[in-house]
Amino acid sequence: MSNQIEVKIDGKKLTPEKFIEAAKSFFDLIEGVSKNITNEPIKWGVQLDKGSAIIRAIDLNPTEASRRTTAAICKGVRSLRSGIRTIPPGFSKTEVSAARRLAAIIDGGDVKTVSIKNGGAPEDFIQSVVSTADAILSGEATTAFGSVEGIIDSMSVKHGFCCSIQDATYKREITCYFQKDDVAKEAKKGFEKRVMASGLIRYAREGHPTSISVNSIRIFPEESELPTIEEIQALFK
Repeated sequence: MSNQIEVKIDGKKLTPEKFIEAAKSFFDLIEGVSKNITNEPIKWGVQLDKGSAIIRAIDLNPTEASRRTTAAICKGVRSLRSGIRTIPPGFSKTEVSAARRLAAIIDGGDVKTVSIKNGGAPEDFIQSVVSTADAILSGEATTAFGSVEGIIDSMSVKHGFCCSIQDATYKREITCYFQKDDVAKEAKKGFEKRVMASGLIRYAREGHPTSISVNSIRIFPEESELPTIEEIQALFK
């Protein structure tokens, strides 16, 4: 992870209007994700590379919060590129819209590519980002297969067994439903423990998961059950 992130615009003829639109969308994305994932204030500085269309945002007082922000932005762009029609962690519809505007600048002529990176390999904005963002912003694709992680903090048998996972990423409760008795039995063992539930996830129009039909569940070991550094080192002697 890095405490700086940059956007690069490559084209034969970049108009002032498109440059300003790119800069505004870039900082809307940074400031929005920053506020979504941390309460810590981040003082971003701006740097322009001489002779090129590169805009760089740098945390003037490097913190873990800025590193988390830049990592979330790059992962979010990667998710939009892949066609996953759910709001990426750390994003809201506002940041999805900002990413869409960056992708929409590409016209194949005057602007050939737009990419973003935080020290690693650049993430290119491609046409699929526009179509994926449009689907998210219009509320399409409210279900998808995937996994959620968190702590099982409540259980109920009122209308058949179900439980709730407190999700650390979205800070929300996700209701878990079970079709298989053996999976439900495993979930009961995971009460007040951190688990990963996999299955068909239903999302709200805003993009966050609300419930999951669980096909499998994995209980993570307690910290006290994990091997010590000395025990791990002993395995390689």
